[in-house]
Amino acid sequence: MQTVDLTCPVPPATRVRTLRILSNLKNLEAGPTPEIKVVHRYIGPSNSIWRGFWIFAQSFVYDVVLIDDNEPYLWLLCLLRWLWPFSVAKLVSVDIMFVKPETARQRVMRRVYRLLLKRVDHFIHYFKDLEGYDRYFGIGPARSSFVPFKVNGWEKVPAAAELSADGDYIFTGGRSLRDLETFLEAMRRVPYPGVLVYHDLPRMAANGTPLDLAKLPANVRAIKDDGTMKSWLELNRRAALVVLPILPSSIRAIGVSSYLTAMALKKCVIISDGPATRDILSDEAILVPPADPAALAAAIERAWNDKSLRDATAANGRAYAEKAAGTGRLFADLVKVCAAVARPSNA
Repeated sequence: MQTVDLTCPVPPATRVRTLRILSNLKNLEAGPTPEIKVVHRYIGPSNSIWRGFWIFAQSFVYDVVLIDDNEPYLWLLCLLRWLWPFSVAKLVSVDIMFVKPETARQRVMRRVYRLLLKRVDHFIHYFKDLEGYDRYFGIGPARSSFVPFKVNGWEKVPAAAELSADGDYIFTGGRSLRDLETFLEAMRRVPYPGVLVYHDLPRMAANGTPLDLAKLPANVRAIKDDGTMKSWLELNRRAALVVLPILPSSIRAIGVSSYLTAMALKKCVIISDGPATRDILSDEAILVPPADPAALAAAIERAWNDKSLRDATAANGRAYAEKAAGTGRLFADLVKVCAAVARPSNA
């Protein structure tokens, strides 16, 4: 898999002078890419079937069609490219999200997705471990690139000198594929205060994170998220530890935006080892085996009581977050991958 590191741009031989991109990423052209002149057209937010036909028709005068997320028209574009495989534009998918197929419907749809996705030229991921994606959906390293994700709200994050690794509680939050059962069991084994931030409970359950507020241990306080970045940053900033327990069934990067926010705020992160961390993080966070309450409790115990460990981990995490930075850096890296994938006549 090609890796677009924070310190390793696409080799000069693959760069292009002008790159015409059709995408659903607003202001993509704002990324700092002085070696590439980007002509970008924003698709807009519509998910109608007619939008898919329009994108396909427009693609014949662009070099790259870049689609972020699992937009419904991505599947129509793939189908149309099977029926009419003559577009010169490369189809690039960013951060396509899948879960491990376990139900009968998911297993059927897996076969459909796998076939349709053969018409995608390249995938960009925010994680490196593609074992699950390759096994179930045929998305392997040969047509994939890794790009680090950005720090959400980076512009609002204080300078490192204004931040501290100290705090008042152990914090956890997030709505997708969180292993809250393991977190709560670990918290029953330690005497320290915890804060669990939750969202809309039915929506959390639909995203693989069921939560019964009646079963919280006495040392864990639940706070409903008000949905604002300001509140999320403040809750992180007041924490001594940020714990992100991820379900072992996850086959994609779960918790990346959460750990980057915590790292940016110079917090010590404890996270389950998995696709979000594998071959990406080392001493920037404390990694624990997934679904292991005893191991998680031991990591919490050690980090809470060892200030030098907490400070060092937080400092390493902040350094990583500074390299990840914000939207401008991310968009610049996405454009560089598109330049590498674009047809040779543009080189």
